[in-house]
Amino acid sequence: MTFDLIIRRAQLRQRAGLVDIGITGGKIAAVEPRLTTGGAQEIDAAGRLVAEPFVDCHFHIDKSFFGEAVGRYDYPLKPLVGPGELFEGEVRSGMQEYELLHSNVVPIEHTWAFKRGYTPSEVAGRVGRALELALAHGTLAMRMFTDVDSFAGLRALEGVLLARERFGRTMTLQVCAFPQEGLLTNPASGDLMQQAMEMGADVVGGIPFIELDDEGARRHIDYCFDLAKRYDRDVHMLCDDAPNPNFRTLEMLAAKTIREGYHGRVSSGHNGALRVYPDAHAARVINLVRQARINIVANPNVNSLGTLTRVNELMAAGVNVCSGQDDLDNFYYPLGRADLLDSMNFMVHLAHLATPQGFEVAFDIVTRNGAKTLGLSGYGLEVGAEANLLIFDGKNLHDVLQMQADRNYVIARGRVVASTTRQRHIELIRE
Repeated sequence: MTFDLIIRRAQLRQRAGLVDIGITGGKIAAVEPRLTTGGAQEIDAAGRLVAEPFVDCHFHIDKSFFGEAVGRYDYPLKPLVGPGELFEGEVRSGMQEYELLHSNVVPIEHTWAFKRGYTPSEVAGRVGRALELALAHGTLAMRMFTDVDSFAGLRALEGVLLARERFGRTMTLQVCAFPQEGLLTNPASGDLMQQAMEMGADVVGGIPFIELDDEGARRHIDYCFDLAKRYDRDVHMLCDDAPNPNFRTLEMLAAKTIREGYHGRVSSGHNGALRVYPDAHAARVINLVRQARINIVANPNVNSLGTLTRVNELMAAGVNVCSGQDDLDNFYYPLGRADLLDSMNFMVHLAHLATPQGFEVAFDIVTRNGAKTLGLSGYGLEVGAEANLLIFDGKNLHDVLQMQADRNYVIARGRVVASTTRQRHIELIRE
């Protein structure tokens, strides 16, 4: 049998000895110590780590490169504008709390002005840049959050759909329609969310904790579930993204999931309040999340400036924990490279996973666990799986993580779609 592609001398995770991987028709056809037949194309991994591709479960990609676009970092730097100094009279949702607690957060009126200026082509351009970064860094599946509200209208969604059309044969891209400004605090968002489903959004997003009170949060959750059931969509909420022990939307979401029988079809991002609950109440909420089979998305880069949820306790309870870039140079986070190896590095530190076994757990968070959240089929390195894989410039996860190693080859559906090999030159002064 002749293969389309053979990867020779690959080191797989948790496997002694090197293997050859044969790929045919975009699928893994063989994994053996030595393939005696040839391939139309061959890559010598030379003992380097070959592993599954990254899965980004939470990326507000439509807002990427905001700071660059508005010249936020250009010299001379502009003076900071304090919270509320630009107040327009609009209802200001709970997102104002971010301005009060975090100096890195851009005042909400600036975000409104930026979103009012969206055009589909402009959004598609910024999204395309972010997707190129993600692809080069080895992400082959992503859930793209897209603002749908009275400020962005449906223009951001139109731009994201244009980008998905361009990249969708290479990457698995799910679009999550997201009411960033709330549903009760921004009443136009409800009808726009329904239109987004008609236009091709894959997931119903929500952010109940920013409504004005608990009753508003419950109504927000109810609306999103009604919409998801009507269109047979999964649900992905952002819950309790602040160290506020009075926030309760994660447990509201878990209870609603159980009542509606939507087990396994719901994800929740951030969940920082869980960290500051009394331990007894946190255990109760974690048990509800486990019963509802909710996927928890922890975003350590961004949450490092706020509050990372109880990752270890959730995993110990059997909850599926995954991760995402979340933000890239936008209103809430000024950095980011769309590189989940960077996110893994943050997770290892913040969740105290700095052991050989912990590295494996952290890698699962940005790969296999994410694949479960997105419902990916054919994911993995077994025979019969989709031939989506990465060849790292390192022989094990310690080397890869410590050096933030290049993805020498990114392979999607059996084809090399990106390659990176950095060169370094050092010349010492001798005299």
